[in-house]
Amino acid sequence: MEIKPNKIKRFNQSFWGLIFGIILPTICFFGVFLYFYISADNDLFTFKSFYMQLQEKKIFIPVISACVIPNLLLYVIFKKLDYWYAIKGLVGSILFFVVVVLILKFI
Repeated sequence: MEIKPNKIKRFNQSFWGLIFGIILPTICFFGVFLYFYISADNDLFTFKSFYMQLQEKKIFIPVISACVIPNLLLYVIFKKLDYWYAIKGLVGSILFFVVVVLILKFI
């Protein structure tokens, strides 16, 4: 096993796993928004109208759940790099999204 430089190893902390695990699904959600924005017919498409469309079609919670899937790729990358502390933070971020989905589903 080769020794990795300290600059790269500094990301092997739970904090970084938590941050990357929250940022990646957020970027994915805004990617879904951009897809709907580009395919919209009118120029008045806003984030609020996007949210209302998701609520009307009852797909807001599934979209949030699907946006967490890219964290699997992040998990594989962290596991390959032996970043076990970062994986702990990543699992914490996934649990955060689980709680958010459960709260939104039952409210």
